Amino acid sequence: MLRRLLCVLALSSLVLSAVHAASLNIPAGHPRLWYGNATRLAQARTYNQTVPFTPTGSTTQLNAGRALRGLLTNNTTDCDQAAAYLAGWRAEDQGGFRDAIRQQGDSLLLIYDWCHSRLTAPQIATLVTRWNGYMDTENADGFANQGSEANNYFWGRVRNNLMWGIASFGDNPRAQEFINNALDLRLSTWFSRWYGDFGRGGVFVEGADYGSVMLSYPIIPFASAADFGYDPYTATPFFREAIYALIYGTTPGPTTITDGFSGGALLFPFNDDESFRQGSVINNRQYLGDFARYFGHRDNTSGNAVHMRAWLAATNAGRSWMFDALGGTGQAADLATLPTDYYAPGAGVFYARTGHDANATAVHVQLGTPGGIEHRHRDAGNFQMWRKGRWITRETTGYSDQIAGFAGNGSVDSEDHLAHNGLQFQGRTTAMWIGTGPTVIPPGEDRGDQPDGLPEVVRVQHATDFGYVAVDFTKSYRNTNGRRVDWPYADKAVREFLFVRPLGALIVLDRMRGSADSTLPFYSTGNWVNANAPLSDHLAPEQVRRTFLMHFETQPTIAGSRVQAALGTQVSELRTLVPASPMYRLVNEDRPGDEPAGQYRLELDSSGTLESYFINVIHGRDSAEAAITATAVDNGMSWTVQLTHPTRGSATILLNKGMASQGGSVTINGGAPVALISGLQGISVTPAGPVWASASDSIFRNGFDAAP
Repeated sequence: MLRRLLCVLALSSLVLSAVHAASLNIPAGHPRLWYGNATRLAQARTYNQTVPFTPTGSTTQLNAGRALRGLLTNNTTDCDQAAAYLAGWRAEDQGGFRDAIRQQGDSLLLIYDWCHSRLTAPQIATLVTRWNGYMDTENADGFANQGSEANNYFWGRVRNNLMWGIASFGDNPRAQEFINNALDLRLSTWFSRWYGDFGRGGVFVEGADYGSVMLSYPIIPFASAADFGYDPYTATPFFREAIYALIYGTTPGPTTITDGFSGGALLFPFNDDESFRQGSVINNRQYLGDFARYFGHRDNTSGNAVHMRAWLAATNAGRSWMFDALGGTGQAADLATLPTDYYAPGAGVFYARTGHDANATAVHVQLGTPGGIEHRHRDAGNFQMWRKGRWITRETTGYSDQIAGFAGNGSVDSEDHLAHNGLQFQGRTTAMWIGTGPTVIPPGEDRGDQPDGLPEVVRVQHATDFGYVAVDFTKSYRNTNGRRVDWPYADKAVREFLFVRPLGALIVLDRMRGSADSTLPFYSTGNWVNANAPLSDHLAPEQVRRTFLMHFETQPTIAGSRVQAALGTQVSELRTLVPASPMYRLVNEDRPGDEPAGQYRLELDSSGTLESYFINVIHGRDSAEAAITATAVDNGMSWTVQLTHPTRGSATILLNKGMASQGGSVTINGGAPVALISGLQGISVTPAGPVWASASDSIFRNGFDAAP
């Protein structure tokens, strides 16, 4: 109790000390939001002469468009219509309050600012009282405030508080209070702490659909605050780093989904993504295009800006008229100048690729279980691979879609670990990956349904010919003996991913040890919520079944230790090296009414020993190209993995045995062996772009240094 009280007092002191830290010099006149910048307004008026703006969209968007056109052309008729709509709009009439305020708030507050002169004094007084109440309700909500700093509702509230504070300043005696809420409390206190735990590296961790609003929602209010003397983008490195999480998280070229979207670049899917099969956020919305357009214009000559312009040129991501009106884009950088690997330690995401062009092979690996989000999937340990426009393997993505359960039995939600390329013990993982982060797992406190701990990334390495990561998942698979949600079958779980660039091959090594904890008395009582589950047997550790999961978009064929599927001009191939005689199980995930969601899931089991291993090689190739030859020689205390291809070359990989990841080396085309490092190689994001430290330099915090 004393510890908790001290933490509360410390936080209170921090919040109080931040009051008025963000001071804005807001002018008396309007407009203030976005077009309080005279240059930006002049650019828009000039652009409107050659590319006329036409209001479109929902009723609220249509009226915000009228407000914009009225501002651009000094058309009072447009503004009178928009002002009348704003005066009559009430959140209580829109259905769900939270969604109405989040989805429409920015459009409505732009009307207030851009058409301020057409509002009467009584209308302004009514709107101030009404919107102060809306902000109070949002800020007092028990959902999506502190503890949900990467959530879409949280960022809607950052945006709305700041826009309302700026727009109503001078009309509203509480305007500064809402500015403080956005900039001092939410951004500089809550989000800053979240960044230190989960944000380093810039991944928008709720996924493409919901996480991307972290990048788009704050642009107009943050740019407006900068116009008046305080630039929120300098308060955190997150947004500069997000440029590269976006670049590396995007397929290097146009992409085809089997029986789905084809033609444009896509994000590697993760967490809830209900529009993935229709082209996802890059092609269906304006969030990421707006972000890229703004950051391609901001600090125009920096590497960050030219890299964003290059991404936008490559993807042609959807964006709004206002952002295209910003003016000239300047030169775009060649993305080929970027490193071939990127690591975001906050989210625990590692990206590796052979290059940045449409003929590349790209890999996305999820190592962590980030907190501060609501749209969560159980996807830690998931890997995905893309090559020449096709998904060699990807997760089964969705939003509350149903797919076949373990071994084809029953159904599970697409958030389940079975929908991902993960590792399971006795048919599943733990019940809960994470709640809100390490701050809720302090020693001596009630951890509730929290895991024993978070995944621990123990090795990270970027080299010319390979990218390598190792992560210990052991604590995150368990909820402590005697917990009602514990799944008591894992004693050790370590995954290693080695991407061999010249061969375009991903080696996945799993180190696994079963647990006897299911035989403890607690797991035979009704206090264990899984006591009657189909797989909840009481097992000796060597009997625990461990399962490697991998997905294919089309039905694969199985021949011995090789599994392959045709994907247009590409072939997806899995080679299992350990165990030597694998027994595969193929599951069609489709469920009636949800057929488009499912894929073909391969399940590979191992049991019979206390400790066991999987070594699998995943690669893609042209349909007319030779396959990679892959072998593993057991040396007693290690394996020698040999990969050979007639045109891509060869690689010899030494992997040590044991339940801890240590040692090992990679040799390419008979050259000198390169040792796998024992720590985390440093990486930083500078104004020029990502920079990896020397492989011998692993002094950075968790492998990442946020450049000032």
